Amino acid sequence: MNMDKEDLEGFATDPDTDIECLQVAPMGGAKVAILFLLSDADYATTVSVIFIVDNFDPKTARGILVTTEWLMALSAAPSGELFALEATTWIWRHAGTDWTRDKVSQKSLRQVWAEDSGGPIAVGTDGVAYRLVRSQWQPIAPLGSTEYLDVHGHPKHGIYACGEMGTIHQLVGTGWQPLEVHRHDRLRGIDVAPDGKIRVAGDEGVCLRIMNEEVTEITATTEMTYLAVRTFKGRAYWGDEAGVNVETADALQNFEDTGIASDLRTDGEFLYVAGIDTAWRFDSHRWKRLTLVYDHGLRLV
Repeated sequence: MNMDKEDLEGFATDPDTDIECLQVAPMGGAKVAILFLLSDADYATTVSVIFIVDNFDPKTARGILVTTEWLMALSAAPSGELFALEATTWIWRHAGTDWTRDKVSQKSLRQVWAEDSGGPIAVGTDGVAYRLVRSQWQPIAPLGSTEYLDVHGHPKHGIYACGEMGTIHQLVGTGWQPLEVHRHDRLRGIDVAPDGKIRVAGDEGVCLRIMNEEVTEITATTEMTYLAVRTFKGRAYWGDEAGVNVETADALQNFEDTGIASDLRTDGEFLYVAGIDTAWRFDSHRWKRLTLVYDHGLRLV
Protein backbone atom coordinates (compact mmCIF):
# COMPACT_ATOMS: atom_id res chain seq x y z
CA MET A 1 0.00 0.00 0.00
CA ASN A 2 1.32 3.44 -0.91
CA MET A 3 0.06 6.98 -0.34
CA ASP A 4 -0.54 9.31 -3.23
CA LYS A 5 1.58 12.46 -3.39
CA GLU A 6 -1.04 14.67 -1.75
CA ASP A 7 -1.57 12.30 1.19
CA LEU A 8 2.18 11.84 1.64
CA GLU A 9 2.74 15.59 1.70
CA GLY A 10 0.00 16.06 4.28
CA PHE A 11 1.37 13.30 6.49
CA ALA A 12 5.03 14.28 6.18
CA THR A 13 4.37 17.95 6.97
CA ASP A 14 1.92 17.29 9.83
CA PRO A 15 3.51 18.63 13.05
CA ASP A 16 2.33 15.50 14.86
CA THR A 17 4.30 13.22 12.52
CA ASP A 18 7.62 12.03 13.91
CA ILE A 19 10.61 11.29 11.68
CA GLU A 20 13.18 8.73 12.84
CA CYS A 21 16.39 7.56 11.26
CA LEU A 22 16.39 3.87 12.14
CA GLN A 23 19.49 2.44 10.48
CA VAL A 24 22.39 3.22 8.19
CA ALA A 25 23.53 0.16 6.24
CA PRO A 26 27.06 0.34 4.77
CA MET A 27 27.21 -1.12 1.26
CA GLY A 28 30.95 -0.73 0.57
CA GLY A 29 32.82 1.91 -1.36
CA ALA A 30 31.47 4.73 0.85
CA LYS A 31 27.94 3.87 -0.32
CA VAL A 32 25.15 3.46 2.25
CA ALA A 33 21.45 2.73 2.41
CA ILE A 34 19.52 4.71 5.02
CA LEU A 35 16.16 3.74 6.52
CA PHE A 36 13.82 6.43 7.83
CA LEU A 37 10.40 6.00 9.43
CA LEU A 38 7.63 8.59 9.52
CA SER A 39 4.88 7.81 12.02
CA ASP A 40 2.08 9.22 14.10
CA ALA A 41 2.23 8.96 17.89
CA ASP A 42 0.79 5.44 18.13
CA TYR A 43 2.33 4.11 14.88
CA ALA A 44 -1.14 3.55 13.41
CA THR A 45 0.07 5.27 10.24
CA THR A 46 3.64 4.84 9.04
CA VAL A 47 5.73 5.57 5.99
CA SER A 48 9.09 3.85 5.55
CA VAL A 49 11.66 5.40 3.23
CA ILE A 50 15.00 4.00 2.04
CA PHE A 51 17.64 6.07 0.24
CA ILE A 52 20.94 4.99 -1.26
CA VAL A 53 23.66 7.65 -0.98
CA ASP A 54 27.23 7.80 -2.32
CA ASN A 55 29.90 9.34 -0.09
CA PHE A 56 27.20 10.82 2.15
CA ASP A 57 26.54 13.49 -0.49
CA PRO A 58 22.85 14.49 -0.58
CA LYS A 59 23.13 15.30 -4.29
CA THR A 60 23.63 11.58 -4.97
CA ALA A 61 20.70 10.40 -2.84
CA ARG A 62 18.11 8.32 -4.64
CA GLY A 63 15.01 6.89 -3.05
CA ILE A 64 14.60 3.17 -3.70
CA LEU A 65 11.53 2.53 -1.54
CA VAL A 66 8.58 4.43 -0.10
CA THR A 67 5.96 2.23 1.57
CA THR A 68 3.27 2.51 4.22
CA GLU A 69 4.55 -0.74 5.76
CA TRP A 70 6.54 -0.30 8.97
CA LEU A 71 10.14 -1.31 8.34
CA MET A 72 12.17 -1.75 11.53
CA ALA A 73 15.68 -2.64 10.45
CA LEU A 74 17.95 -2.60 7.41
CA SER A 75 21.21 -4.34 6.57
CA ALA A 76 23.36 -4.91 3.49
CA ALA A 77 24.99 -8.19 2.50
CA PRO A 78 28.57 -8.32 1.17
CA SER A 79 27.03 -8.66 -2.32
CA GLY A 80 25.24 -5.32 -1.86
CA GLU A 81 21.80 -6.92 -1.59
CA LEU A 82 19.62 -5.16 0.98
CA PHE A 83 17.50 -6.89 3.63
CA ALA A 84 14.82 -4.99 5.54
CA LEU A 85 12.69 -6.26 8.43
CA GLU A 86 9.01 -5.35 8.30
CA ALA A 87 7.21 -5.33 11.63
CA THR A 88 7.49 -8.02 12.62
CA THR A 89 7.66 -11.24 10.61
CA TRP A 90 8.47 -10.29 7.01
CA ILE A 91 11.83 -9.74 5.31
CA TRP A 92 12.14 -7.50 2.24
CA ARG A 93 15.01 -8.03 -0.23
CA HIS A 94 16.43 -5.68 -2.85
CA ALA A 95 19.03 -6.69 -5.41
CA GLY A 96 19.04 -4.39 -8.40
CA THR A 97 15.68 -2.80 -9.14
CA ASP A 98 12.87 -4.78 -7.50
CA TRP A 99 11.89 -5.61 -3.95
CA THR A 100 10.64 -9.04 -2.88
CA ARG A 101 8.89 -9.77 0.40
CA ASP A 102 8.81 -13.07 2.31
CA LYS A 103 7.12 -14.11 5.53
CA VAL A 104 9.97 -15.61 7.52
CA SER A 105 8.60 -16.22 11.01
CA GLN A 106 5.39 -16.83 12.91
CA LYS A 107 6.86 -15.00 15.89
CA SER A 108 8.03 -11.40 16.04
CA LEU A 109 11.52 -10.59 14.81
CA ARG A 110 13.54 -7.65 16.13
CA GLN A 111 16.67 -7.38 13.98
CA VAL A 112 18.12 -8.49 10.67
CA TRP A 113 21.90 -8.52 10.10
CA ALA A 114 23.25 -9.43 6.67
CA GLU A 115 26.96 -8.55 6.85
CA ASP A 116 28.26 -12.08 7.41
CA SER A 117 29.38 -14.01 4.33
CA GLY A 118 27.54 -17.05 5.63
CA GLY A 119 24.18 -15.39 5.04
CA PRO A 120 21.80 -12.95 6.71
CA ILE A 121 20.45 -13.69 10.17
CA ALA A 122 17.19 -12.49 11.73
CA VAL A 123 16.53 -12.76 15.47
CA GLY A 124 13.56 -12.02 17.71
CA THR A 125 11.16 -13.00 20.43
CA ASP A 126 11.07 -16.35 22.25
CA GLY A 127 14.60 -17.13 21.14
CA VAL A 128 13.68 -17.41 17.47
CA ALA A 129 16.36 -16.96 14.86
CA TYR A 130 16.61 -17.67 11.14
CA ARG A 131 19.43 -17.79 8.63
CA LEU A 132 19.09 -17.46 4.87
CA VAL A 133 20.56 -20.59 3.30
CA ARG A 134 20.52 -20.33 -0.48
CA SER A 135 16.91 -19.26 -1.05
CA GLN A 136 15.30 -20.48 2.18
CA TRP A 137 15.18 -18.96 5.66
CA GLN A 138 16.16 -21.85 7.91
CA PRO A 139 15.31 -21.79 11.63
CA ILE A 140 18.16 -21.93 14.12
CA ALA A 141 17.28 -24.22 17.02
CA PRO A 142 16.39 -22.02 20.02
CA LEU A 143 18.47 -22.29 23.16
CA GLY A 144 15.82 -20.69 25.34
CA SER A 145 12.74 -18.49 25.21
CA THR A 146 14.26 -15.08 25.97
CA GLU A 147 13.96 -12.37 23.35
CA TYR A 148 16.94 -11.47 21.16
CA LEU A 149 17.31 -7.74 20.44
CA ASP A 150 20.52 -7.57 18.39
CA VAL A 151 23.03 -9.72 16.52
CA HIS A 152 26.57 -9.03 15.29
CA GLY A 153 29.73 -10.92 14.46
CA HIS A 154 33.27 -10.93 13.11
CA PRO A 155 34.73 -13.47 10.67
CA LYS A 156 37.51 -14.46 13.09
CA HIS A 157 35.47 -14.51 16.28
CA GLY A 158 31.99 -15.72 15.45
CA ILE A 159 28.43 -14.42 15.64
CA TYR A 160 26.65 -13.46 18.84
CA ALA A 161 23.13 -12.38 19.75
CA CYS A 162 22.04 -10.52 22.87
CA GLY A 163 18.73 -9.73 24.49
CA GLU A 164 16.54 -9.97 27.56
CA MET A 165 17.64 -11.30 30.93
CA GLY A 166 21.35 -10.86 30.26
CA THR A 167 21.27 -13.23 27.29
CA ILE A 168 24.41 -13.50 25.15
CA HIS A 169 24.52 -16.50 22.81
CA GLN A 170 27.15 -17.55 20.29
CA LEU A 171 26.14 -19.22 17.04
CA VAL A 172 28.08 -22.47 16.73
CA GLY A 173 27.22 -24.56 13.70
CA THR A 174 23.44 -24.66 13.48
CA GLY A 175 22.77 -23.85 17.14
CA TRP A 176 23.51 -21.47 19.98
CA GLN A 177 25.84 -21.77 22.95
CA PRO A 178 25.47 -19.50 26.01
CA LEU A 179 28.08 -17.01 27.11
CA GLU A 180 27.45 -16.68 30.83
CA VAL A 181 27.81 -13.15 32.19
CA HIS A 182 25.61 -13.72 35.27
CA ARG A 183 23.48 -10.66 34.56
CA HIS A 184 19.74 -10.17 34.15
CA ASP A 185 19.76 -6.86 32.29
CA ARG A 186 18.05 -6.06 29.01
CA LEU A 187 20.94 -6.02 26.52
CA ARG A 188 19.99 -4.00 23.45
CA GLY A 189 23.14 -3.79 21.35
CA ILE A 190 26.16 -6.03 20.74
CA ASP A 191 29.52 -5.63 18.99
CA VAL A 192 32.18 -8.22 18.19
CA ALA A 193 35.44 -6.34 17.66
CA PRO A 194 38.37 -7.35 15.42
CA ASP A 195 40.42 -8.14 18.55
CA GLY A 196 37.74 -10.54 19.81
CA LYS A 197 36.32 -8.32 22.54
CA ILE A 198 32.55 -8.46 22.87
CA ARG A 199 30.67 -5.40 24.08
CA VAL A 200 27.01 -5.19 25.03
CA ALA A 201 24.92 -2.09 25.68
CA GLY A 202 21.83 -2.17 27.86
CA ASP A 203 19.32 -0.49 30.10
CA GLU A 204 20.11 1.69 33.13
CA GLY A 205 23.67 2.44 32.12
CA VAL A 206 24.76 -1.16 31.61
CA CYS A 207 27.85 -1.30 29.38
CA LEU A 208 29.89 -4.52 29.44
CA ARG A 209 33.14 -5.57 27.78
CA ILE A 210 33.91 -9.29 27.62
CA MET A 211 37.21 -10.95 26.76
CA ASN A 212 37.97 -14.62 27.33
CA GLU A 213 34.77 -14.85 29.42
CA GLU A 214 36.05 -12.13 31.77
CA VAL A 215 33.44 -9.40 32.14
CA THR A 216 34.40 -5.77 32.74
CA GLU A 217 31.69 -3.27 33.61
CA ILE A 218 32.33 0.04 31.86
CA THR A 219 31.46 3.12 33.91
CA ALA A 220 28.73 4.93 31.99
CA THR A 221 28.19 8.68 31.87
CA THR A 222 24.59 8.28 33.06
CA GLU A 223 22.13 5.55 33.99
CA MET A 224 20.10 6.08 30.83
CA THR A 225 19.55 3.37 28.24
CA TYR A 226 22.50 2.45 26.04
CA LEU A 227 21.16 1.33 22.69
CA ALA A 228 24.15 0.38 20.54
CA VAL A 229 27.90 -0.13 20.50
CA ARG A 230 30.44 -0.46 17.70
CA THR A 231 34.24 -0.64 17.42
CA PHE A 232 35.73 1.74 14.86
CA LYS A 233 39.44 2.22 14.13
CA GLY A 234 40.50 0.73 17.44
CA ARG A 235 38.08 2.67 19.65
CA ALA A 236 34.69 1.67 21.00
CA TYR A 237 31.73 4.01 20.56
CA TRP A 238 28.51 3.69 22.52
CA GLY A 239 25.12 5.13 21.60
CA ASP A 240 22.58 6.27 24.16
CA GLU A 241 19.44 8.40 24.28
CA ALA A 242 21.44 11.63 24.04
CA GLY A 243 24.25 10.85 21.61
CA VAL A 244 27.56 9.07 21.11
CA ASN A 245 30.08 8.25 23.83
CA VAL A 246 33.62 6.96 23.48
CA GLU A 247 35.23 4.33 25.68
CA THR A 248 38.42 5.40 27.43
CA ALA A 249 40.02 2.80 29.71
CA ASP A 250 37.05 1.46 31.70
CA ALA A 251 34.79 4.51 31.45
CA LEU A 252 32.72 6.36 28.87
CA GLN A 253 33.05 10.00 27.91
CA ASN A 254 30.54 12.14 26.03
CA PHE A 255 31.67 12.44 22.42
CA GLU A 256 29.00 13.82 20.07
CA ASP A 257 25.50 15.15 20.64
CA THR A 258 23.40 13.46 17.97
CA GLY A 259 20.17 13.81 19.94
CA ILE A 260 20.02 10.02 20.11
CA ALA A 261 22.28 7.28 18.81
CA SER A 262 19.92 4.36 18.39
CA ASP A 263 22.14 2.37 16.05
CA LEU A 264 25.86 2.34 15.14
CA ARG A 265 27.44 0.68 12.09
CA THR A 266 30.81 0.78 10.38
CA ASP A 267 32.38 -0.23 7.09
CA GLY A 268 35.90 0.18 8.52
CA GLU A 269 36.36 3.57 6.89
CA PHE A 270 33.48 5.41 8.56
CA LEU A 271 31.29 5.15 11.65
CA TYR A 272 27.59 5.62 10.92
CA VAL A 273 25.02 6.73 13.49
CA ALA A 274 21.23 6.70 13.34
CA GLY A 275 20.05 9.89 15.04
CA ILE A 276 16.57 11.39 15.42
CA ASP A 277 15.65 12.49 11.89
CA THR A 278 19.30 12.49 10.85
CA ALA A 279 21.96 10.02 9.73
CA TRP A 280 25.53 10.82 10.80
CA ARG A 281 28.94 9.79 9.45
CA PHE A 282 32.26 10.09 11.28
CA ASP A 283 35.68 9.55 9.66
CA SER A 284 37.59 9.79 12.99
CA HIS A 285 38.10 13.53 12.44
CA ARG A 286 34.93 15.14 11.12
CA TRP A 287 31.19 14.54 11.16
CA LYS A 288 28.79 14.76 8.23
CA ARG A 289 25.02 14.56 8.50
CA LEU A 290 21.99 13.90 6.31
CA THR A 291 18.51 14.92 7.43
CA LEU A 292 15.21 13.82 5.93
CA VAL A 293 12.88 16.67 4.97
CA TYR A 294 9.80 17.11 2.82
CA ASP A 295 10.30 19.70 0.09
CA HIS A 296 8.11 18.88 -2.93
CA GLY A 297 8.90 15.29 -2.03
CA LEU A 298 11.01 13.43 0.51
CA ARG A 299 14.68 14.27 0.17
CA LEU A 300 17.93 14.46 2.12
CA VAL A 301 19.71 17.68 3.01
